[in-house]
Amino acid sequence: MVYTLYDASIAVAIDALASLTAVLKKAQESPNAARFSEARLAEDMLPLAFQVHVMTDLAQKLYHRLAGQEPLKWENSLKDYEQMHGRIAQTEELLSKATKDEVNKHDGETVSVGMGPGKTADMTTTAYVNGYILPNIFFHLTTAYAILRKEGVQLGKMDYLRPFIGKYVKDV
Repeated sequence: MVYTLYDASIAVAIDALASLTAVLKKAQESPNAARFSEARLAEDMLPLAFQVHVMTDLAQKLYHRLAGQEPLKWENSLKDYEQMHGRIAQTEELLSKATKDEVNKHDGETVSVGMGPGKTADMTTTAYVNGYILPNIFFHLTTAYAILRKEGVQLGKMDYLRPFIGKYVKDV
């Protein structure tokens, strides 16, 4: 079995979004859930709703770039759980359209990526996935998890991991 660009990117992004959904659903059970969308780890960090926005935006950019298309411009406008779950569902629907053949035929091609105001970098699709997309997706997923833990949500490691490992190991 060959591990492909699709396996390393789209499949992982789908699992990461499922993990984000799982931790958000658990957060919604909290009596203080309504205030979490603006919760932060530190004053100079961005809130939970922003973490969801960035994760979904990264995933849609991944989809479009690996399909040889220009990414969409999604606004950072998420305010509540309904909007956050809606954006995640929209992103999952988009990723579900990606086919292994379509993604894998772009392996090794060059993509241009924004690296901050007025800065871009050209990199291969493999470098883009391994050096940019996956680290950023995991950073924002972990930050969302950490914000919710800081707010007292009773999350455990398996709440984060189950969407990744559950299909390989039973009873986790």
